Amino acid sequence: MRVRAWQLLYRTTDSHGNPYAAVTTVLMGEHGRAPTAILSYDSMIDAIAPNCMPSQVLRTGAPWFDFSGAGGPITLSTTASEVPMIAAGLNQGWAVSVPDLGGVDNHFLTPREPGYVAIDGVRAAQNFAELGLAADAPAMFWGYSGGGIATAWAAQVQPDYAPDMYVAGMAVGAPVVDLRAGLRNGNGTPVAGLPPVGIAALQQDSPEFAAMMNRLLTPEGKQRLAGAAASCTPQNLVSFPFLDFGTLLTVPMEDVLNAPLTQRLIDERTLGATAPTAPVYVYNAVDDELSTIASSDGLVDSYCAAGTSVTYRRDLVPSAVSPHAFEWGLGAPAAFAWLTDRAAGLPVAGCDIQTVTSPTTPAAMNSFGADFVGGMLAAILGHR
Repeated sequence: MRVRAWQLLYRTTDSHGNPYAAVTTVLMGEHGRAPTAILSYDSMIDAIAPNCMPSQVLRTGAPWFDFSGAGGPITLSTTASEVPMIAAGLNQGWAVSVPDLGGVDNHFLTPREPGYVAIDGVRAAQNFAELGLAADAPAMFWGYSGGGIATAWAAQVQPDYAPDMYVAGMAVGAPVVDLRAGLRNGNGTPVAGLPPVGIAALQQDSPEFAAMMNRLLTPEGKQRLAGAAASCTPQNLVSFPFLDFGTLLTVPMEDVLNAPLTQRLIDERTLGATAPTAPVYVYNAVDDELSTIASSDGLVDSYCAAGTSVTYRRDLVPSAVSPHAFEWGLGAPAAFAWLTDRAAGLPVAGCDIQTVTSPTTPAAMNSFGADFVGGMLAAILGHR
């Protein structure tokens, strides 16, 4: 598939309600037709290093491996791994906005802000004449893990922040509602490279927290945390498998998680205080080690109680290695099929909650499978 792409710098809002700036990469298929809808694909950036942001990754062709680089062969970022999802949207005739969710300062886990950034990325695309997007074209949002957090924030802030926007649906995957549990449960597992990035992101947002961690980290801990802050998620996963973060501290890890300052920061970042008005699709592995099923259950219950239309799939995926990683791929086709139905204007009502053994249905794969495989090959080879 040949595509046209632009990068737009636009005004948005930070977590404190102040004017802010962000960049989105907007893509459309080169097929001579105006897009029928726009999808904000909210990438699971899960990093604070500038080179991990989609605006930089997509300009390089998003290769997974580069054996010519001095930094080693693994150049994969999470955005590169999500090229199949972007390709699937383009193949539907949609425009796709891939925002730098952390804004120009590359934030991560900041409350509300990624929702504003995603929404304003769609607004920027809608106002970009060359895209040719109709004013009444439906908007959709989709993200997993860190991207799911951003999509959930977009769903929650949209009724007040962008009440005039026609949002057909929001697909939220593994949104790590209970950040404290995610930091605790990810420790010492195959995905132990993610908690250090979460700690580094909190340090970036809070000088007070950074000062506290500077007192509590060992010299090796400071070095490792700096390395995590400068790296993208795949590199951190390779560098820190099964890391016990407590070995990098002068106090038990629970002391850090239970500190009043940490609790306040985590509480500010907890989803569910307000409910979306647009239909929402939520999917989460039952045994997810980072995005606990109990926390997603609670989020869905709060949305349903407030009258939001929620389709929720509690997916029984293989627990070997990492359910969180498995669900990224296995849960995507059904989420995409749900989005295509919303773009087509098919009705959805009420709350539909199911625990399923196979989230990837034949019907979902029919609409997504070829795009997934083709996009994956393009990502591996770094095709533009």
